[in-house]
Amino acid sequence: MEDVVIGNTVMDMYAKLGTIDSSRKVFEEVPYKDVISWNTIIIGYAQNGLASEAIEVYCMMEECEDITPNQGTWVSILPAYAHVGPLQEGMKAHGWVLKRGLHLDVYVSTCLIDLYGKCGRLEDAMSLFEEVPRTSSVPWNAIISCHSIHGQGDTSLQLFRDMLFRKLPLRT
Repeated sequence: MEDVVIGNTVMDMYAKLGTIDSSRKVFEEVPYKDVISWNTIIIGYAQNGLASEAIEVYCMMEECEDITPNQGTWVSILPAYAHVGPLQEGMKAHGWVLKRGLHLDVYVSTCLIDLYGKCGRLEDAMSLFEEVPRTSSVPWNAIISCHSIHGQGDTSLQLFRDMLFRKLPLRT
């Protein structure tokens, strides 16, 4: 168990330094991989602008019967889907999130809002936004951004005003 913790830490370090190839090498050499190992390499790829590679590793993770995706997995892979644009795969992940009961987690929900919004499904993004707890600026920022990137500045400004009216902190 100690090896996996050390391996995860070294993978994370290399990924944060931008040497994702070294991170992947450590990942491949770790004899036992837990969900944190998988999440670490997925996050590493995603944070280094390699969304397709993050999705590829997630697909490998799905094949492991003894690994169950958790909140960390979803907040790592959903932005990769939003970046690359395979909405069908993102919708499949949304189904898994629902089955696991994580759809009300503010961070997972925000990633889903971002996914649907960036893929042009603003009505779906707005429906998710209405369901999520809106006690922080995190989901507000996602829905505002989604409307902005699709040229709906008036809607973005109205949402921003609504957020300010609720006196939510602008940083979380």
